[in-house]
Amino acid sequence: MAAPTAQPALAPGLARKVKKIMETRTEAPEVVGSLATLSGFYTDNSPAARRRLRSTIENQGVAVNREFLAVAQSVLQALDCVQSDLDALSSCCEAMGGALAGSRAAAADLLHDTARLTRALQTSETRSQLVGRFLEQYQLTPAEATALQGEEVGPAFFAALAHVRQIHANCKALLRTHHQRAGLELMDTMGSLQEAAYERLCRWVQAECRGLSEADAPEVNPLLQQAAAALRERPVLFRYCAEEVAQARHTALFQRFIKALTRGPRPIEMHAHDPRRYISDMLAWLHASLASEQEFLVSLFGDDSQQEALERQGSAAGPAGPAAAAAAAQQAAEGSSAAGAAGAASDGAPTIPQLLDSVFESICRPLRVRIEQVLMSSPPPLLCFRLAQLLAFYLGTVEGLLGAGSQLAEALRASRAMAMRTFQETLRQRGDKLLRYPPPPPRDLAPPPQLVEGAQLLADLIASYEQSLDQQAASQQGRGGGAADADFSAVLSAVVDPLAEMCSRSSEALNPAAASRVDEGSHLDPTDQRVFMVNCLFTLAAPLAGHECALAQAQRLHDTLESHVAAVVGAEVSRTLAKCGLAEVVARLQELQEQGAPSDQPLAADPALELGRVAAAMRTFFARLSDPAMLPELPKLQVPRLKAEAIQRVLQALADAYATVHTALNNPASGYPAAQVAEAVRHTPAQVRTLLGVV
Repeated sequence: MAAPTAQPALAPGLARKVKKIMETRTEAPEVVGSLATLSGFYTDNSPAARRRLRSTIENQGVAVNREFLAVAQSVLQALDCVQSDLDALSSCCEAMGGALAGSRAAAADLLHDTARLTRALQTSETRSQLVGRFLEQYQLTPAEATALQGEEVGPAFFAALAHVRQIHANCKALLRTHHQRAGLELMDTMGSLQEAAYERLCRWVQAECRGLSEADAPEVNPLLQQAAAALRERPVLFRYCAEEVAQARHTALFQRFIKALTRGPRPIEMHAHDPRRYISDMLAWLHASLASEQEFLVSLFGDDSQQEALERQGSAAGPAGPAAAAAAAQQAAEGSSAAGAAGAASDGAPTIPQLLDSVFESICRPLRVRIEQVLMSSPPPLLCFRLAQLLAFYLGTVEGLLGAGSQLAEALRASRAMAMRTFQETLRQRGDKLLRYPPPPPRDLAPPPQLVEGAQLLADLIASYEQSLDQQAASQQGRGGGAADADFSAVLSAVVDPLAEMCSRSSEALNPAAASRVDEGSHLDPTDQRVFMVNCLFTLAAPLAGHECALAQAQRLHDTLESHVAAVVGAEVSRTLAKCGLAEVVARLQELQEQGAPSDQPLAADPALELGRVAAAMRTFFARLSDPAMLPELPKLQVPRLKAEAIQRVLQALADAYATVHTALNNPASGYPAAQVAEAVRHTPAQVRTLLGVV
């Protein structure tokens, strides 16, 4: 194989240049930019041009520098012009500074005088403002003085009066400074104006209030309301005006009451024949008038609690500032309800309840006289009780508005007391009459008509008590009726006790052994007295059942009734056992069981318990019970439920008596021969119970 042809070697310098050219990055930004600039003036790419490339680039640089020098020459010329202008301006400023310095030196005295006069003007303006504020706080304007001393009372008068009060209060603060003499003089002047204004205002209010007696429901004049609020600053004058208003309404209310009684399309006295409606209409009119008069007085004089809160707020705002005033106002709002219901206010001014009491004093006597006339006409006891309940309800309402010591409350309280006295006296007279002349028992032992009437009275009294407005209000408010129930329990006792005693005395006519009998009484049934008492007591207890207000009387009657029913059952059992001959046998067995029979002497050895005698009695007993006509029926018991219970108890007792005898006969310790007992007694206690229908 032939050897490769050898390449000629490059000179070291040329090799470095070639290597440098080969390593040059033609895509570099500076290379690309240089080539782009070169393309702008290098247009001929010939060998000669490439040889002159260096000189071409240098010539291009020289041309650029010459162009720059040409442009910079014009800039230098402009800067020279600016410098010359600045030199001229500096010369002018120096000239002006010199002129100003000369002028300042010449006007120094004038500027000093101007500053002094400016300070004097500011001082005068400040003094003028202080004088204006002083006059505003301590002097009245001519318009306010004219309004305060004029005869007309209007918004301008009240504004001037408020300003006078403010000036008077400001004078108190002035006395705490070194201007005490001025404060005393101003306070004396304002005090005189204030007192004269209050007296003029009081006379105006009294004149306005005299016209309130002519209207049934007068509208409150806003000026009159504002005047009343202003007069609260003078309690004595306010009392005079309040009493004038109360006197005017006192007369108007009396006239309205008489008119409501006797005039109009439906006068109240038109129903005088119906006492309950008559008194109800009068009390309803009274309640409506009380509400309207209270609304009128509150709108005129304001609520007592609100006025007291304002007074507390005003007193707290004086020395302690707004924070104390706010605290006092909050405290007054929390205690407003208690303060409003109190008697007289702390400053002696009359309260709304006192004014209402004075207004309604006019109708206390005519109202009480008419109620007493109704009660003196001997009304039935039920009507008296209903009137007492009605008066109690309205008494509670009036006491809540006017207080317990008001004259109207006293009149209603006295009327209610008279109604209760009349009611109790009527009950006492009825009870005495029933006890003095007790009715004779009817032939069928039914309750007498007097007892039925008394039971109906009890039912009506309980219904009236439970439906009364006062009792309903107590239940709705959760107050219960403890005291009211106790009073009503006494009322029920006053009705129940005489009726129960009347029944007891009437039943003595059915007692064969009564000491008051003139005959032997052998024709009487011994149980008739008990049956009559059962019928009467059940009739008397029926209206009391299921009523919480009559629990004591109902329980007492139930106990007495149960004792009489037990006596009737016992007598009927004894009678039935005696008819069949078992009474002595059962009595002897019970006696031996109680005493304890000796072990050496069996029952068969007792003559009263001979087997033949006992067997004959048991056969007779069974024979009588087998006949339905011979069973006890208790026909004179008027109450079906009690009759059924009594008959069931009689049958139960008869079955128990038969079982007692049967057990004694079949007991080996009794000494009876078993064969003879089985022959003589063929019916078991279970068969007897089935026959009697006893479970």
